[in-house]
Amino acid sequence: MNLNLIRQKLRSIEGYVDELEPYLEIPLEEYLKEAGRRRIVERLSQLLVECAIDTNNLLIVYSGKETPGTSRESFEIVKDIEVLDESLFERFNRTYIGFRNRLVHDYERLDNVIVYKTAKRLIEDMRKYVRCILDYTISIEQD
Repeated sequence: MNLNLIRQKLRSIEGYVDELEPYLEIPLEEYLKEAGRRRIVERLSQLLVECAIDTNNLLIVYSGKETPGTSRESFEIVKDIEVLDESLFERFNRTYIGFRNRLVHDYERLDNVIVYKTAKRLIEDMRKYVRCILDYTISIEQD
């Protein structure tokens, strides 16, 4: 496996972030009125978290470690190899993994206000995530 696969995933994440952002530029009140917009936001948010999980797994395998059993473990390993800082790790671990699970499995009725606010924060955090992973891959190549 090479770093190009990881960078390809990062480009996918950047594309999804760019696609998601305009759907959240309207006020919350307007967002709540548009079911189609809400579904797009939900799906793109799900794809973003899943791409991050895939990226983690690629990075972990590249690092010579065994693929983790859970999504949460993948973020923990990436934090442990000092790719993600504690605060970004915590947001993925405590917020975005569960958010993705609720979106996918429909465990409970979605609160559209929470989806809106979480997706807005996800955009910022995904940009940070991409920078962290990209910086790490650059440092690997320089060693």
